[in-house]
Amino acid sequence: MSFLALDFETTGLDCAIGRVVEVGAIRFTLGPEGPIEEASLACLVNPGMPIPYQAKAIHGISDEDVAQAPRFADVARSLLALAEGTTIVAHNVRFDLSFFDAELSRLGLSRTTAGTADTVALSRRAFPGRPSYKLGSIASDLGIDAGAAHRALDDARTCMLLYAACAARLSAAAAK
Repeated sequence: MSFLALDFETTGLDCAIGRVVEVGAIRFTLGPEGPIEEASLACLVNPGMPIPYQAKAIHGISDEDVAQAPRFADVARSLLALAEGTTIVAHNVRFDLSFFDAELSRLGLSRTTAGTADTVALSRRAFPGRPSYKLGSIASDLGIDAGAAHRALDDARTCMLLYAACAARLSAAAAK
């Protein structure tokens, strides 16, 4: 079974008016020793609109950073190919999928994936009682190097490693 750890950095929280400014995606499988990366995609995306100060304050991506970047339309087919037939894994998966689907809809496209997995919900089941289930916090608690927070590829990689940790923990508990 293949998975796609996915993270988007965006211009805001509302997919109806916001746009993607960075894509981070890693296609992987789970092996006995953990995740095995098969392919990845990481790029800045020109949203075609100014990046609001509040969004820039979170991810640090500026209008100048994306001025020469491709539009989402230019990376959509590559991302769709990477996602095809996978289970999409994200931390708060509804947020990332809302942006993915909104961007695809604007292009008259749709995704064909096998399902979704939310590492927020999985980490709550696998590691109950943590003080925080924010991606950086739970990663730190588990000894996962989170890289640069709120940068799409680092967050996707952290999500992939968190998913593998949750899967291992839940599998071990089920085997008892």
